[in-house]
Amino acid sequence: MRLKKNPMLTNKQKAARFKAMQNKNYRASLKLEGFELDGAPGTEPSNASSVSEYEQIARLKKRYAR
Repeated sequence: MRLKKNPMLTNKQKAARFKAMQNKNYRASLKLEGFELDGAPGTEPSNASSVSEYEQIARLKKRYAR
């Protein structure tokens, strides 16, 4: 009889998947708001030519400041 591999994810794998989904959703949200994004949807931009997440948040706050 052959044993099945454990289908459960480790906490580290869960955290990595959650962070990847969070980044994908954040980029999709920015795109819906009209911000230009480098790279394909759902992929992380290169660090050299991209704006950091904190800078993007600052832009959004400035844009919607009343």
